[in-house]
Amino acid sequence: MSNLKISSESKVKRIYGKKNADERVLERRERLLDAALELFSKQGYANTTIEALCAESKVTTRHFYQLFDGREALLLALYNQMIEELELGLLTAMMSEYQTLNQRMEGLIQALVHHYLKDTRRAQIGVIEVVGASELIERRRREVIYKIASHVETFMDALVIQKQLPKRNYHWLAIAIVGGINELMADWLVNRALSLEQLMEEMIFAFNTLFQGIGTDMSL
Repeated sequence: MSNLKISSESKVKRIYGKKNADERVLERRERLLDAALELFSKQGYANTTIEALCAESKVTTRHFYQLFDGREALLLALYNQMIEELELGLLTAMMSEYQTLNQRMEGLIQALVHHYLKDTRRAQIGVIEVVGASELIERRRREVIYKIASHVETFMDALVIQKQLPKRNYHWLAIAIVGGINELMADWLVNRALSLEQLMEEMIFAFNTLFQGIGTDMSL
């Protein structure tokens, strides 16, 4: 009977110990992602060493390599995390019941911009640091642009069905919108010549002009 009790206690301890070990791994990963967000945005991806990331996150080099193959893998994980959150925000905006075309487009643009600019560290990484960081990261960045553009295109096609946009192929315009927003954010990050509210107004104006070019007024 006592042996059975000892065996049960040992099993519980093993399960408890494994759970704690798994939690510690997740905590280390989160600390490294937080450190990457801070250091990559402040001093640049190219200027940040693994030693600096480990010091910032209080994670040993050994534990770093248990989680990531190197800086590139860490940057990719952080970027992918941000993009997952961006897609969720976009889908939420796309499903919102705005009354006018102006409100619909403004909601979509706000979802794109606020995702990054509510924390400018995210924008610095998602808009600037990933550019040309490596072949793998650059390839992923291009994939993201086309994926987000496909969401925008789907959104526009839905507006065609609702007779809020004329029927046409919106593939290229969707890419222009995503690329344009990306470049406007990049310029804002470098110059900060406008307030965030003014930047949003300029974006709305820019895309209103695009839509007027195809015979549609966003103020409908």
